[in-house]
Amino acid sequence: MKVLLVRPKPHKGTIGLQNVMICEPLELEYLSSNIEAEGHTVDIIDMIIEKKKIEHYIEKYKPNVVGITGYIAHVNIIKNYAKKIKECDDSIKIVVGGVHAEVNPEDFVCDEIDYIIRANGIRTFIELLESIKTNKEVNLEAIYNENTKCKKDTEFKYLPPDREKVKKYRSKYYYMFHRNCSLIKTSFGCPYNCKFCFCKEITDGNYFYRELDDIIRELKTIQEQEIYIVDDDFLVDRNRIKEFCHLLKKHKIEKKYLIYARADFIADNEETIELFKSVRT
Repeated sequence: MKVLLVRPKPHKGTIGLQNVMICEPLELEYLSSNIEAEGHTVDIIDMIIEKKKIEHYIEKYKPNVVGITGYIAHVNIIKNYAKKIKECDDSIKIVVGGVHAEVNPEDFVCDEIDYIIRANGIRTFIELLESIKTNKEVNLEAIYNENTKCKKDTEFKYLPPDREKVKKYRSKYYYMFHRNCSLIKTSFGCPYNCKFCFCKEITDGNYFYRELDDIIRELKTIQEQEIYIVDDDFLVDRNRIKEFCHLLKKHKIEKKYLIYARADFIADNEETIELFKSVRT
């Protein structure tokens, strides 16, 4: 099947971060590599950068399925995209996912959106495509119930993101003064239990991380020198950080890193921070 993955552009009236950052659509790159491994054809369109209307790309790629990701500020934009896509070809199946769809799926309910993914985007999307391809009735509740279990996995058993799919955009991705910035995710969820935090809702309060050897393999494939580690909190385990720094030196990986961390960890682990700094953070 031909799949078109779309990252929407926020409404011009939205107070967003596009003036200070435009990062690669990592979630769509992960979808792309894992979907194509199942025999489908995938293209990614980044509407933050593209100038033409969504109808142009529907006509150009003629997809069977369109997958759209987004945040709370994209809800009406996504619904509008869905309407325009159906006007081009009402046989196209429209699938919406992303963190907001997982936590507040009801926000995307409308006649034009066929499926709302609210549990484990990659696995659910693959099963959904197989059902659409074989014209089987899609039992979303069964898929959701099964894939919710993966939030408790302790391993991330997916192929690495397909960064080639956004090759034409890569020179335009940046985070403030970090130009040509690439993203990598090494853990999922957060071990802390802050009541105000949205992030832990995505993994039902669970926390797990990828093996360091797997992360090193991915880092070796990234051409950019500026690396944004998009974990909710990267500085959690001092021993893991020390081993990570050791592996960076062992494999002679010299890059600069942008991370999120808690102030108390930084204050209590000066030696670990100095070590991280020594590998060009």
